[in-house]
Amino acid sequence: MKTLLVKLLLIVPALLFMDWVIMIVVGSVSSIFGANDNFFCTIYCDFGITLLVSTFLFVAYLIISQSLHHKIQA
Repeated sequence: MKTLLVKLLLIVPALLFMDWVIMIVVGSVSSIFGANDNFFCTIYCDFGITLLVSTFLFVAYLIISQSLHHKIQA
């Protein structure tokens, strides 16, 4: 259980920081290429939501696989 907690305390903030950086890069590049408000209200928001949901699904996968691995070895 300690290893799971340590992994989550290290992985979750790192993944959320990476999501933040990706969103900054995508938003900056889009702005440089002249994206308008319609892009930021539709595609950009959908991309951000998808990125955040996929991050949380990956974290859930890590939790489930860690608990299953722990139950198999116990």
